[in-house]
This record gives sequence, structure tokens and C-alpha cells, in this order.
Amino acid sequence: MKIGYARSWTVLVAATLATTVLLPSAPAAAATVTVDNATADRFTGSASWGTSSYSSQKQGADYRFADPDTTASDAAWFKVNVPSAGSYLVEVWYPADPGYNNATPFMVVTTSGTQSIPVNQRANGGRWVALGTFSLAAGDYNAVGVSRWTSGTGYVIADAVRVTTATGGGTTYSMPLPRTALPRSEYDDPHHDYAAIDLPVPSGTAAYAVRAGTVARVNDSSCGQGINLTGTDGAVYTYCHFSAWSVASGATVTAGQRIGSTGNTGNSTGPHLHFGIRTSGTLRCPQNFLLALYDGVTPPAATSLPTSGCSY
Repeated sequence: MKIGYARSWTVLVAATLATTVLLPSAPAAAATVTVDNATADRFTGSASWGTSSYSSQKQGADYRFADPDTTASDAAWFKVNVPSAGSYLVEVWYPADPGYNNATPFMVVTTSGTQSIPVNQRANGGRWVALGTFSLAAGDYNAVGVSRWTSGTGYVIADAVRVTTATGGGTTYSMPLPRTALPRSEYDDPHHDYAAIDLPVPSGTAAYAVRAGTVARVNDSSCGQGINLTGTDGAVYTYCHFSAWSVASGATVTAGQRIGSTGNTGNSTGPHLHFGIRTSGTLRCPQNFLLALYDGVTPPAATSLPTSGCSY
């Protein structure tokens, strides 16, 4: 699972996408609700949340900020009118700055409980950043929050949220990382000693379920913090070296749902996502599967992937 050679970080122009592939970093054209911190009666926060217009990356006229607190949540909340129960892509907007928090807890109130997703607000500012796809109840309620309860350093920021209806049954697959995280050339690289792949991304990058299934957490000296996702196809999709989980063991997830944040835990020589596929206990080369996802086409069945030729 170690990274053994230098990688290119050039981001390529996005290819045209087929409807069977969900890209978590770009919402589908569907019903969308956007709430800014300045939207009347849609944002609440205590007196600890100040207002700033310092950054040009802000959404709207200003944004809210607060010092981290390791003793209490003191969350700021965005009230969202969710039109109907179902799956929704949840995204957040914030300005980024080296002095902002590197582990801001965003909270999403789902039908199975509130999920906390850490976000590094020193990166990816001035654009919509996907937290994942979640099952939301219908109604007008505080659906997305920003907590001050973090051991990270720097201001926590609350600016805007966007909730978009997921594309339903046509969304069968998802890339495991935001599309902008890596160029296509990274998805065909060989692994260092067995059928798998290492994807070099900074700690805190969102990791997504490549397809629907059930998750089990992993935590050992090799994988570090990770996830085994047993897909609806019966294959096991393994993610390793997380810095944080976004789902509990036993949870059922949909394609494109955030399941964790990448990191450098376990047997790792640098921040990256280790990704593997197993069918009936046999390791499969994931490169063709990932390349198909990047190209926006239906990937080959896991059972048809080669068992060798993708390591050195």
C-alpha cells in the first residue's frame, strides 16, 4: 500500500459523462435548494459566530466564522426545505485560507441519524465541495450544520450549502474520489506488489462509495483506518489509509455517498487512497474499472477484471 514513485498532479479536462456514472464533485441537473448564511431565516448561529467579507472566495456578500472549541459543538445551522424524502447530494461552499480549520466538522441530518464529515477548509475554497449523497427526510428543518467541536486549528467557516436531488436509479456507479482530485493518467498506474492501486491525494480528500452496498470499517496496522464495501454485485471494494470515517459499520450506502476522508494511517509512506477489488476472495486489478468511471461509461463487471498484470 506504499507509494513508490512520483506522481503527476496535472488536472485534465473532464470528459463527457454517461448517465450511469455519478461524479460527486458535480451535481446532476435536478431539484436544487441553496441556502446562504445571509438567506433570511435560513441560518442560525450563536454570538460566537462572527461575520466577515475578507475573502474574495465567499458565496454572496459575506460568511460566518468562529474559533474551534474542544468542549462543545455550538453548531451553526442551515435550514433547508427538502421537497420530498429521498437521496440528495449535499455540497458546501466556503472560502479557503491557510489560517482556517483543517478539520471542520460538517453535519448532515439523515434519516438514519446525524453524520459528521470533516472538511479541510484550507483547500478547495470558492467552489462547491461535495460532502456526499445522503438519505434525507422531507420537510423544512435544520439539515446541514457546521460544528466548532474540533481538534483542528484555525477558524471554522460557515458560508453556504446546496442540496440537490440525486439522479435516482440511473446513478449506479461513482468515482471513489472527486473528479478534480487526479488526472486520468493516475487511474491506470500499477500497484507496487499486488493487484490494487494507490491514488495520491492530500489527507482529508473525500472518498466515495463506488456503488451501493454495505460497509464495514477496517482498522489495522496495514490498512490503517479503512472501509470494506460489499457491493450489491457481491464484490468487496476496499479503501485504506483514511484519516476519518464518514459512515458506521453495517451502514447501507448509495453510489456517490461519502464514506470517509483520505489520509496516511496504517502501512503508508505518504497521504493516498489505497483501493482494491476482491471477488470470492480473489484480488482483481481495479485500473480498467476506474478508467471506465473516469470516462463516464459503465465499468466492466468486477468478476471480469484481470487478476494480474497491474503490479511491478
